[in-house]
Amino acid sequence: MEDLLTLDKKVMTANYIKDQDVANCIETCVIDKNYWIDKKQIADVLEIPIDDLQDLLKNSQSIVINKEGKLTTRKLYKEKTSFLDKLLDSLKNRID
Repeated sequence: MEDLLTLDKKVMTANYIKDQDVANCIETCVIDKNYWIDKKQIADVLEIPIDDLQDLLKNSQSIVINKEGKLTTRKLYKEKTSFLDKLLDSLKNRID
């Protein structure tokens, strides 16, 4: 019975997680210059399955995903990424 309650809590919690909750979690998890956060770490902090996190990210306007699958917010990306890296990233996206 306790396992069922825990599962219901996670399902219910996953339904209420919003884009801004993920952005807040990313900003909380940032350590110094490491502003790219692993999906598993975010899912663990928010106590939701990674699949639910990925579904939420499909329509996200405030979360950026790099080629390694790590996440950051658009705000952190703009603040912490050098101009040259941004330029290179934009060129890579146009070529790929």
